[in-house]
Amino acid sequence: MVIVRKSLKITAAVAAAVKEHKPKSFNGFIGSGSKVNAAIVTLDAKYDPVNTDISKENIIIVQAAITKAQKDVMDSINPEKEALIARNAAYVLMSTMATDSLRVFKSSKGVTPAQVKLATNFAKKVHSVRIKPIKKTPVVITTDSVDAKVLTAEEAEIVQLRHNSISEQQFEGRSGNLLAYLTYLSGQLNYATNNERLKITTMMDYQESLPLLNSTAEATIFGTNKVRGIRNETFFNNTSGARFLYTQVKDYFASFGTKSVENKMVKGLPFPNLIKLANRTPTTNY
Repeated sequence: MVIVRKSLKITAAVAAAVKEHKPKSFNGFIGSGSKVNAAIVTLDAKYDPVNTDISKENIIIVQAAITKAQKDVMDSINPEKEALIARNAAYVLMSTMATDSLRVFKSSKGVTPAQVKLATNFAKKVHSVRIKPIKKTPVVITTDSVDAKVLTAEEAEIVQLRHNSISEQQFEGRSGNLLAYLTYLSGQLNYATNNERLKITTMMDYQESLPLLNSTAEATIFGTNKVRGIRNETFFNNTSGARFLYTQVKDYFASFGTKSVENKMVKGLPFPNLIKLANRTPTTNY
């Protein structure tokens, strides 16, 4: 009886830990995986499945893989964030530069109404090139995105930065319009200023810096999307993902009996499909 009571106490402790641990994130999923691994170690020689995919050795590999996959995503966030902030901050200056330089031109000696009209038209294009606002539709799960419901705070911030970038202005279009505007101003001999910030050479240097900022940001976005896609596959592939394999492990524990101590060690550990609520493309294997 003492042994039974001791076992029940252990089971109660495990159940309490499970109750506190309801993973609503990738890190929570990894935590559940750690508990399964601990249960396998506790079972020791009794854990002896024929299926080598859920062997002790392979489950250790699976746990390491999902841990690395999540870390790779998180490690990609800061470089992308920095690149997006740098790009967005630089592009914000375009409107101010166009407005201020146009005022300089209007106040220049010998400027004609025809020149002002042309310059104004060029400057307006720097301000007004926009693309359609982002539609409020469910997130589509591809290797480029994840369900917003499972984003960390850092990932949510990146999404907001991306959305601001996309919805507020089209970078390449505005940069091209700025170049056209500056090219026009550079051909007007009466454009003159002592303000270093608004000199043609300074503004041209600024314009030439924009493509690199844009390509750097796009490269970091691509990198984040790539590792996020790898993570999603590692967690949720229908035949080899961690969720599928951990579910098989739980079934193996249940084979000792639904009310057995062994089964109670892992029964309450959830491994939710964190992206199941999102719309899927036909090729999505989740």
